[in-house]
Amino acid sequence: MFSKRLIELASLIPTHSTVVDVGCDHALLDIYLTINRHCKCTASDISENCLEKAKLNLKKFKLEKEIPLVLSDGLNNVEYNNSDYIVIAGMGTETILKILEKCTADNIIVQTNTDIFDFRETITDNFIIENEKVVYDKKVFYVLMKLKRGKKKYNYSDYLIGPVIKKQKTGVYKKYKEYLFDKYSEIYNNLKNTSFSIEKMNKRLEIKAYLNMIKRYSK
Repeated sequence: MFSKRLIELASLIPTHSTVVDVGCDHALLDIYLTINRHCKCTASDISENCLEKAKLNLKKFKLEKEIPLVLSDGLNNVEYNNSDYIVIAGMGTETILKILEKCTADNIIVQTNTDIFDFRETITDNFIIENEKVVYDKKVFYVLMKLKRGKKKYNYSDYLIGPVIKKQKTGVYKKYKEYLFDKYSEIYNNLKNTSFSIEKMNKRLEIKAYLNMIKRYSK
């Protein structure tokens, strides 16, 4: 019931924390955090159907009185303190960034399903990437991030690979870099096989630079 991705997400949150899970879906993360990390959770979602499923799971674990469910578009209807942990996982970058625009909390746990380069480049205007984890679950790589409000300088390799991930050399981190290299190699080869234009040539040069960065941090 508790996936590898969910358990690793939970591991980024200190025990006894107060947590708001935005887009809680089935509320399984909140259940896991309550039972195993003694957190005080609020589960919110924009979907009434998801909250109904969450309600059934809370009953199954006898946690109906422990975890409040809130119907909310992002954080609009949720009360939280700036010291609370806000979890926004399993959404696209555009949606997550929209939620973060109105968020005043200092501690954010994020997992975006799209445009991770753009996500890192945008959020580092306001947040420090404190920690990152790569999880391979059901044949998919997931990148989990722990953010802290603050300022720090980052470069293109940080945006592309991740400031924490790029320093890791073994296990799932090595395999993730191999996956990134294959992904950008395919993009490069597809561009090489299309008709010439200045725009495509510049894009090829950009992708080639990405490939060299990934090679550098894979050694």
